[in-house]
Amino acid sequence: MEFDDMKSAWQTLDRRLEQQHVLNLQLFRDARVDKARSGLRPLFWGQIAQIFFGVLMIVLGVSVWSSHREIPNLLISGIIVHVYGVVAIMLAGITLGMIGRLDYSAPVLVIQRQLAQLRTFYIRNGMIVGLSWWLFWIPFVACFFAWLVGVDFFANMGASIVWCVAVGIVGLFATWGFHRWAQRSGRTGLANAMNNAMTGSSLRKAQSILDEIKRFEQE
Repeated sequence: MEFDDMKSAWQTLDRRLEQQHVLNLQLFRDARVDKARSGLRPLFWGQIAQIFFGVLMIVLGVSVWSSHREIPNLLISGIIVHVYGVVAIMLAGITLGMIGRLDYSAPVLVIQRQLAQLRTFYIRNGMIVGLSWWLFWIPFVACFFAWLVGVDFFANMGASIVWCVAVGIVGLFATWGFHRWAQRSGRTGLANAMNNAMTGSSLRKAQSILDEIKRFEQE
C-alpha cells in the first residue's frame, strides 16, 4: 500500500472516530440534559404550590381587612397578610419564569450560569418567604382566628404580644446574622452547607448533571 493511501485511510479513520465521538457526546448530553430538566419538576411544582399558598393568603387577608376596618389591629394584620400573599406569588412567578427560560440547547457553561442565577434567586425567595415567619405568624394567626371564629387575637393576648414581637425580631436578626457570619471567608464549608439546605435537591442534582456533562466533554 502506498504511503498516500495509508495516510488517506488514517485520515478517514480519524474522521469517523471524531464523528463517532461527537455522536456519542451528543447522545450522552441529550440524555443527561433531559434528566436535568425532569429533575427540576419538583422545584416547578413547589413554586406552583407557593402560588396557591399566596392566593390563600390574599383571600384570608382581604376577607379580614375588608370586614374589620373598625379594628385597627385586624385591619393592619389583614393588609400584611394580603401583601405577603402578593409577594409570595410574585417571587414564585419570577422563579417559574427563570425555570422556563433555561436554554438546554445552549453550551453547558451557559446553562450552568443560568442555573446559578436561578439558584441565587431561589435562595432569596426562600429567605424572604420563610424568614418572615418569625414575625408574620402574628398577623397570620390574628387573621385566621378573626376569620374562623371572629376573635380579636390581639385583645386576648394583651401585653404578651409585645414579647411575641420581641422574640420574633430577635429570631429574625439572629438567623440573618448567622447566615451573614457563615458567608464570610474561612467558613466556606458551613456556607455551602446552608446554601445547599436552602437550595433543595432539585437544583443540586441538575448542577451535578451539568458538571458530569462538562467533564465528559473535556475528556
